[in-house]
Amino acid sequence: MNKRLPYLLLLLIQLISLSSYAQNIFNGILRNSLDSSAIPSAGITLKETGTTVLTNDSGRFQFFLNRNPKQVTITIEAIGAKKTLNIKHPFDKEQIIYLDISANMLDEFALKGLSAEEVVHMAVASIPANYADSGYFDYSFYRRYQKVNGRYMNLMEAYPAVMFRLTKNKQRINSVEAFAVNELRRTTFHSDISNVIEDNPVDLLEVNPVYHLQGSSLYPGRFSSYSFSFDTVNKSIDEYHIKYRCNSFSSDHHGILDYDERNLKGETWETGELVIERRSFAIKKFHRISHRHEDYDYIRLPQPNNRVSYFYRYYFFSFVGGDLLAEYAPHNGKWYLKKLTRQYTDEFEDYLIGTTDFSITDNFEWYSGTISRYTTADYVDKFFSKMATAIHSYDTAFWDQAVPPFQYIDLPTICNDLRKGGSLISQFTSEAKLDDPKRKPISKRK
Repeated sequence: MNKRLPYLLLLLIQLISLSSYAQNIFNGILRNSLDSSAIPSAGITLKETGTTVLTNDSGRFQFFLNRNPKQVTITIEAIGAKKTLNIKHPFDKEQIIYLDISANMLDEFALKGLSAEEVVHMAVASIPANYADSGYFDYSFYRRYQKVNGRYMNLMEAYPAVMFRLTKNKQRINSVEAFAVNELRRTTFHSDISNVIEDNPVDLLEVNPVYHLQGSSLYPGRFSSYSFSFDTVNKSIDEYHIKYRCNSFSSDHHGILDYDERNLKGETWETGELVIERRSFAIKKFHRISHRHEDYDYIRLPQPNNRVSYFYRYYFFSFVGGDLLAEYAPHNGKWYLKKLTRQYTDEFEDYLIGTTDFSITDNFEWYSGTISRYTTADYVDKFFSKMATAIHSYDTAFWDQAVPPFQYIDLPTICNDLRKGGSLISQFTSEAKLDDPKRKPISKRK
C-alpha cells in the first residue's frame, strides 16, 4: 500500500495542475446583441498583460493568464463599438459577451448570423414545440364595443370560460374553441350596419396566429411578399425585435364576411412587429397594423365583394385601418395566449346618394385569466361553439371587482359617451331584464 502512495500523490498533483491550467485560460465568444450573430475580427485587449487578440470567424477568442486572478479587465474594439468589461473569477466556462453594434454600421458590414426573416421562420417552425398542445380551459375576460360616427356605444363585457381543444402535427397546432359564460353585462344595444351579424368571441380568438396560422400574417407562404428587418431601437439580450412590411396585401378582413383577398387585391397593406425569445424562438408578441392604399378604387370591384344591405338600402364599404395585438406568456414550461385585442374601422357610403352615412370602429379585447386542465361543475354542459350573449342576468356585486383597462380608449371618454343613454347600472340591469327565454337572442334582434 505504501508503494502505491507515490503514484497517488503524482496523480493528485497532475489533477491540481490541470485544474490550475484550466483556471488560467480565459475563453470567450463575442456576439452582436441585436441578433446574436458572431462578431469576427474584433480586437480584444487584456489589461492585466497588455495582450491583444482577434476574434475568429465564430467570434471566439482566448487568453492565457499569468496567474489565477480574481478578476480580469478586457477592452473590446469592433466595427462602430468600443466597450470595457470587468469579468470576475471563475473562468472555467466560455464567457458569452454581447456587444451593441451601431445601427448605421449594420448596413455597411455583413455580420454572420440569422437574418430577421430566418428568425421569424424559426419562430413559426418552433410553435409546435413551444406552445400548449393539449386541451385546456382559460377562465378569461372578454370585451367588445363600438365607436359609431364619433360616439362610443354597445359595450359588452363577460367572464367566459374558454375551452381550447387542441390538435398537433409536426407543422402546427390547431385549435377549436368553445365558450361558457356565467357573468355578463351589456349597455343598451343599438343596431348598426356593422353589427347586423353580431360578432362573437370566437371571431376574435380565430385570429390568434399561433393556433390559427393559415390565413394569418405569420403563415410562411406569405413571407415572400414581406420585407423583414431587425429593430435597431428596441434591442435586448434576451429577445429579437423584428419589424416587417407587406405592401401588397393584409390578412385583416376588417369584419367583412367571406372576405376574398383575390377580389380585393391591392386594397390593404400592413406593417408589424414581433418580439421573439432568443433562447427558445417563442413568439412573445405579435402586432399587426393594417392600412388602406389611398389610391385603391372600390368602384371597379364586383358588387358582392364590397356591397352590404342595411334596412333595404345598399351601401359600399371602404376600409380605413386596423390593429391586431397578440401577447403570449410562459406557464409550466409552455407558452399560452395572454392577451388578444383587435380593432378595425370601416366607412359605409350610400349606394344611391353617395354620402358616407357611417364611420364605425369595432373593438374587441380578450384577456387570459386562470389556466386549468379542468372545468368546474357550474360550467358543465354550458360550452358552445359560440358564446351565448343574449340570455343573462346582471349581478351588481360580482361586477364590483376591477376589470382590465381598455386597450384602445381611456375609461372616462367611453363612460361619458355610454352615459348618454342613462346610468351604466340602469342600462346593465335593463338589458338583463330584456333577455328572458321568451325573447329572441340579441344577434337576431335587429
